[in-house]
Amino acid sequence: MVRSFLMMLAALALTSAVSCSTAVEAPKPSVPFLARSSSLAITNGIKVLTVVSLPPGFAPIPERPPIWLQNGQELAVVGTQGGHTVVYGLFGGAWRSGRILAAEVGPGAAEAGTIVDVAASPEGLAIATAVVAPDGKRVDVVVRDVIATGPGNVVASFDGQYDSVSLSWLNSASIALALRKHPEPPNAERAPVDPDAPPVPTPADGLQLIVVSGASSAAPLKLNCPMSPLSWSAHGVYAVGQGDSGAPPILIDRRKSTCVKFHLNDPIHVLDWDDDDEGSFLYVGPDPTHRAIGVFKYNIVSGNEHLMAVSTRAAAFTGGGEILALGNRQLTFRMAVERPEQPLLAQVAISQPDQSQINIKSLGFDSVPAMLADSTMSYSKGADEAAMQIFSPSAPIPWRKIVTYALATDSAFLVAAGPARGIVTMSWSPKGRWLAILDGDATDGTTLTVLTPPR
Repeated sequence: MVRSFLMMLAALALTSAVSCSTAVEAPKPSVPFLARSSSLAITNGIKVLTVVSLPPGFAPIPERPPIWLQNGQELAVVGTQGGHTVVYGLFGGAWRSGRILAAEVGPGAAEAGTIVDVAASPEGLAIATAVVAPDGKRVDVVVRDVIATGPGNVVASFDGQYDSVSLSWLNSASIALALRKHPEPPNAERAPVDPDAPPVPTPADGLQLIVVSGASSAAPLKLNCPMSPLSWSAHGVYAVGQGDSGAPPILIDRRKSTCVKFHLNDPIHVLDWDDDDEGSFLYVGPDPTHRAIGVFKYNIVSGNEHLMAVSTRAAAFTGGGEILALGNRQLTFRMAVERPEQPLLAQVAISQPDQSQINIKSLGFDSVPAMLADSTMSYSKGADEAAMQIFSPSAPIPWRKIVTYALATDSAFLVAAGPARGIVTMSWSPKGRWLAILDGDATDGTTLTVLTPPR
């Protein structure tokens, strides 16, 4: 296995050099050129900073976009390779040098096991992973300082089997780990207790707060709610347990140490939090008939909820607290259910916080409700610019379009397009200057493209 990882490193021309912590702007080509990733053709004239091929067999993981580290000097990409999760770090000129930041096996693994969650610290100077031990009876939290060498260190361990594990950084010194322990069978036979044996540790359950600075420590925050993957508000005051097959969505107030069940039983997906109104968030959830989806705005303090868009997963709060959403103004839940293949003009809507005014901009091409439901959005509050993944009808397979939209200039640009094969995830650099697109699959290969959108 060590040899296989060395071969992967050679394929990427990986080095063990340590990056410095000051920002260095990646070199730009003197003349814009046509570039091609695994399935996307970058629009001619777009300034492409780099196109990097990942090792053979590497495949992106949905909803795991590239992670910007060290103020944009390094990009971490999360994917699977050879049946294992691996996190590569790409750095140096045009991000063409690389290393392993986290792995499940081999020399890049701090602990052997299964990586079930990955998160970067707010400043992008550390990577945390939640790793389930090979026997499935322990969860380790591993933290790696990205400007240091080595695979990182275990800062906390929790004995037990868990049905849900998720971690998030609350700030640069603390991590929130949400655990839901696997229930014991009601009629399970208990082995005789050996009075001379050491006591069996009681499995942790619920929300654990881990301090990683200095001598690390962990303490539970007692909440009487079953945990599921958490999404945290901008300052860590509130969290939403998004729900899964074993637990309903919940709302957490960390200041009051309380949690309550959300009004839906089905899982939801939180898209974004309002930086100016701590308790407001956007989520994707089912319509009342459970036959379509929509984007809803919910306020934890007031309990108010508003439908923002139908049959889409692409929405975000802007830097000014407005809401940008992809969809079509005429689309209703009934139309999405009864006419899922009805051609509709793709549009973006900008809503004021009080919804007193809505501005609509057409993107110039058609989609259909069923494809709009698979759309995604990455938003940069620093640049107030969105990058949207939109699908449109085409034969023999649908066509994928990557479109950027800048609020300042009210302008949209098609930056890339291609057949809807494989997985595409996107993220903006810290200040929104660059857009990273991870594109591909294990069969056809995966590439990372970093470009400067037209403005």
